[in-house]
Amino acid sequence: MGTTIVSIGAFICVLIPPSTFWICSFIALTIPLLLIIQFFFLIYWGLKKNKQIILPLISLLVAYPFLSATLSFSSQELSENNLSVLSYNTRVFNVYDHLNKDFDSSKKMIDWVSKEDSDVKCFQEYYNDKKSPIFKTTQKIGNNAGYYHFVKPVVINHIGAEFGLAIFSKYPIVEKGVIDLQMQSTNSAIFADIKVNQDTIRIINIHLQSLSISEDDLAFNSNSKENYKNLFTKIKEGYINRDKQLANIETYLKDSPYKTIVCGDLNDTPYSYVYFRLKKYLNNAFEEAGTGFGFTYNGKLFFLRIDNQFYSEGLEATGFETKREVKFSDHFPIKVFYNLEN
Repeated sequence: MGTTIVSIGAFICVLIPPSTFWICSFIALTIPLLLIIQFFFLIYWGLKKNKQIILPLISLLVAYPFLSATLSFSSQELSENNLSVLSYNTRVFNVYDHLNKDFDSSKKMIDWVSKEDSDVKCFQEYYNDKKSPIFKTTQKIGNNAGYYHFVKPVVINHIGAEFGLAIFSKYPIVEKGVIDLQMQSTNSAIFADIKVNQDTIRIINIHLQSLSISEDDLAFNSNSKENYKNLFTKIKEGYINRDKQLANIETYLKDSPYKTIVCGDLNDTPYSYVYFRLKKYLNNAFEEAGTGFGFTYNGKLFFLRIDNQFYSEGLEATGFETKREVKFSDHFPIKVFYNLEN
């Protein structure tokens, strides 16, 4: 009985805004463990043929939204009327010296994204330096490849290079803009309305608050109380800031006159307020058309799925790909095929 109550309490936590009661966000992190425990009890009481099997059964029934967010088995088939959308956190195309030697991985990544044939490409942590033969990315991905584009720098550094978000489209962009997150942060959101034949689709590209936590921070190499406190504070502030940022994005979801696709790096797991708040308005492409666990983080914390695409009614996700073979960044690209016939 106790684990059932605890589990259901944790499930409810994803519905509570971190800005209202941030402790719930930490409690929700235990959901994967609680699911495993409930499966264990289901098997245990089932083998014993004990009536207490009803308790883990109830928990797992209530937990269905988390199970579908964790593991997907899709049998969707691509239609002829598809719009393909790529979302990729490019880690500024590895412009920093410590990320690659002689910018080898930078060249390969930019070449890959330039030749990748998606109809729409959304990039987070985008980087463009029009003076650099290597990092002249807007020209290489946009002009040279024949894509319309909307690049919005959040930061322009001392050499005039741009850091921010970008949307590239094979279809004309009829309207574009910045979603003001009303926070002093390098995280941001932009949108572009694209004309696809007789239809108009709103593409929203988001990069929510980063935690600025390295894998070494999570390894607890130093056990000082100060390090634990700093880590806890960063995670707490991240939850609260993403909650506030999403509140500004919600306006564009509610008021959108078009079918809408939201792409980006949430910096949050499928067991979070942000994830389930977006699901209030939209369907999640991985849940509807993915296969397996869909982990998108390329690093020691390989079990994270923090990159997502969501979509509104009137669209149908018919295919989902996590491109794990593309290992240039600390994120894997995700590509979704949408049926526009609905």
